[in-house]
Order: sequence, then C-alpha cells, then structure tokens
Amino acid sequence: MKAGGVRRAGVPAFALFVALAAPGRSAAQEDFRSTDLDRPLRVEDAYPIKFGEWEVEVGLRAGAGEEDRAKGVVELKTGPWWNTQIGVELHGGWERLGEDEDDDEDAGGLESAGAHLLVNFNRETWSWPAFSARMDVESPGAGDLGRDEWAVSLKAVGTRSFDRLRLHANAGYTAAATVDGGDFWRAGLAFDYPIGLFSRSILGDVYAEFPTREEEDARVWSTLGTRWQLTNRTVLDLGLGGRIDQWVDGQGDVELVIGISRVFGIPALADVPAYPNPRLD
Repeated sequence: MKAGGVRRAGVPAFALFVALAAPGRSAAQEDFRSTDLDRPLRVEDAYPIKFGEWEVEVGLRAGAGEEDRAKGVVELKTGPWWNTQIGVELHGGWERLGEDEDDDEDAGGLESAGAHLLVNFNRETWSWPAFSARMDVESPGAGDLGRDEWAVSLKAVGTRSFDRLRLHANAGYTAAATVDGGDFWRAGLAFDYPIGLFSRSILGDVYAEFPTREEEDARVWSTLGTRWQLTNRTVLDLGLGGRIDQWVDGQGDVELVIGISRVFGIPALADVPAYPNPRLD
C-alpha cells in the first residue's frame, strides 16, 4: 500500500483514538466480551449495549494485495430502552486505482452514512440461545467511493455459550441498487473465548455474501483477532483477515483491522451496573 494513502486514511482515525482515550467521569463500563460488528469481526453477538449507556467506536481496515485500500468507520450507539440498541455510523475510506503500484491515481470519500436498530428478544437460558434482530439503513455517500442509492438490511443474530466459549450466528438479506452491487444474502459464524486474566479474548469468524445475480460468485471473508480491555471504559481490538475466495483463486488479499471503543453514561438518567475492573484480576 502507498505510504501517502495510509497516512491520509490513518491520521483522522489516530486523532479520534487519542480523543477517546482521554480520561473522564463515566457511569458506564465497557465489556471486552462484546462481539461488536466490525470490531474486528463481520459477525456480531446478540446482545445490545446496556440500558442508559453510550458508546463511541472507531475502526480502520487496511488491506494490501491485489487492491490497496483503507476504510474506516465512526459509530455512536446507545441503549435507549431495555434490550434495545440504536446507533449511527459514518463509513469512508481510500482505495488505489490502476493495475500497479506505480499508478498514482486513487479514490476516496464518504462511502455512506447509516443508522441501525437492534432488538434483543431473548436472553440466553439453559434451553434457548440469545436471539436478536437488526435493521440497517445506509444512505448514498460522497466522492469516488460513495454509494449511489439507499440500501436496507435485515439480519437475525444468535448467541450460545458452552462454558467460557461463545458461538455466534448471523443471517440476513441486503436490498441494494444494481449500481451498488445489487441484493445479496449474508451469513456468518463466529466464536470468542476469554484468555489471560479475563480482560482479553480471542475471536474469529467466517462470513459470506451471496449475490442474487447468477453471474456473480459468493464473497467469503475470515478474520482472527483479539479484544483487550485497556481500562474499565475502553476496549482495543486487533484483527487479521482477508477474502478466502480470492485466496483460492490465487489472488493475495490481506487486511489489518484495528479499532477502539469507549463507553460513557449519564448518571442522572440511568444507574448502569459496573463490570469488574480488569486491572484487579
């Protein structure tokens, strides 16, 4: 990947990382076991953010291989009611155009602005897994990478625990304009497992998209990563993955995923139960 492209994509994300890491008062605490979407996996768990909490997330995906690119997301979400999560996101990035690294032409811009609603219908019990449904709406973007039309996604999310191991399953459908790639089905499986002094976890997933147009092949990704609870309000995540279907075709495609999240609460609105401080484990 070109150094200039990485610097352009990385500076805004780094600035947000520093801002999120700044100390301050909070009535909420982060959870390293949360499998948040794109942090670093493409598969999420069935649990919404806790009632009364707010969370800011920043993530960056940088890929090198057949296509050099860096894409980032900034998200703000909250739990306005019990078992409910709403959030807004901005997706943007940079991508190299051309056949080789000597081509100076590149593209960038705001890919889309989005909003989501996630509702949990069942907490995990001895007999049943946790189950949620999620709806996403994405708007057209701006620049060379921007979406041209609106898109709507619906997804079912399940989580089941086996001792300390948790498994997650996602399945859904995205309706999008042909110019943006068209409609596709999606499905994924993931796991997470705590390690060390119970402030870190390892996690991985396999995620696939199946376009409804017969002339298009399925797209398959896999990611392996970790989430590390830095403080009781801040979690860092790192991951490494890529397109499995491109590897099968002999095309190199590897991406690094890095992100950070920070939660905060408003004591006057909700008394949020605290997680144990990982530094005391």
